[in-house]
Amino acid sequence: MVVLSSFAQNGGSPPPTYSHDVAPILNKRCISCHSQTNIAPFSLVGYENAKKWAPTIAVVTESKYMPPWKAKAGYGEFRDNPSLSAEEKLLLKRWADAGAPEGDKSAVPAEPPLTTNWRMGKPDMIISPELPTKIPSEGKDFFRDYLIDPQITKPTWVKIVDYRPLNQGTVHHIIPSLMKKEEAEKCRKIKFDFDDKSWDQKSVEDIDTYSKLGFWSTGAPPFTSPDGTALLINPGDNIQLDVHYKCKGIPATEQVQVALYFLNEPPKDQMKVRVVTTGDIYLQPGEKDRRFYCIDNKLEKETTIYAVWPHMHYDGTTFKAWVKLPSGASKPLVCIDDWDPEWQLLYYLKQPMTLPVGSQIIVTGTYDNSANNPRNPHNPPRVVMGGDSSKDEMLFFELFQVVKKDPEPEKKPDVPPKQ
Repeated sequence: MVVLSSFAQNGGSPPPTYSHDVAPILNKRCISCHSQTNIAPFSLVGYENAKKWAPTIAVVTESKYMPPWKAKAGYGEFRDNPSLSAEEKLLLKRWADAGAPEGDKSAVPAEPPLTTNWRMGKPDMIISPELPTKIPSEGKDFFRDYLIDPQITKPTWVKIVDYRPLNQGTVHHIIPSLMKKEEAEKCRKIKFDFDDKSWDQKSVEDIDTYSKLGFWSTGAPPFTSPDGTALLINPGDNIQLDVHYKCKGIPATEQVQVALYFLNEPPKDQMKVRVVTTGDIYLQPGEKDRRFYCIDNKLEKETTIYAVWPHMHYDGTTFKAWVKLPSGASKPLVCIDDWDPEWQLLYYLKQPMTLPVGSQIIVTGTYDNSANNPRNPHNPPRVVMGGDSSKDEMLFFELFQVVKKDPEPEKKPDVPPKQ
């Protein structure tokens, strides 16, 4: 048997090199996470790191597992899509198959600026749990909820929210939610479940939050409210931090940080979060391809959508959301054909979508509660219902939106009474 070299297999073309072909792709698509930013579990900065992981890079990019992007092409249009082209994926595979040659060292492009500090510069405020959380080396993912008082004494407008784990590979997602003072007082009366002054989700599920301050999951950029808009923190508000942890093979401690960047004056519009969800989920053991729907109330005011966040748990398999217009026509929002709870991304619309009064958001998801689902948290499968725990299920959809304000009533000039 004759084994052809990589050179011969590619019609005499020399194999790709790190300096000329691979480094530009990694710089553009990968090292914003795979660096010292503490987001991904290993670094791809520099030739030696890239060479070490070359076979893995080829496999995960060819399978579309990396870079993470779950939204189906052609169903909704989004910005910041990191997906690789077919040509880029083939190039990375050819490079790995050829033994990951370095090429001309002097031709390696400069790496984009990276920092272990905040990506958007010095924050106006940093919030964090009071105590660190211990993460065991092995075991299932787990969730903790923390209550933080930012001591806001006046209406405060938040333009940017950034998120930072302190260690690589320990945090799956962070959700900061706003809570009124009265709810925070109720929450503080609940005994902590853990010695890091946190609660299990079940313990605080009856405590109400009224809005979100963005969302972070692995690989997500900072949440930035569009020009002329911002999120509002009212005086007395507390912040509930919901954190999803994962074990990474060695014991670790984590104390996530959330950075807030303020506006000096009120914006034209307030960015708000709209939630479309249902708790009416019931899955029998062994049940596959079970579909549930939730339909939002009709919009009472003109609304502009800027970003969307789909959310399910481990039995989820597909997710789809769209808008039904008053005319009966539909507009796509987002579709995920291969749901993966490891990659719950916030998707920013390429162009904001303005919806007329009477529009409705419709969401549907399918679930697999069988033993054939490798992510099923129950072995053997058991009845699964809707709930906040990771072992429950959810069909949950967040929309970041601006609602058109009612016009100010026209003021009539003061007319002095007739004498």
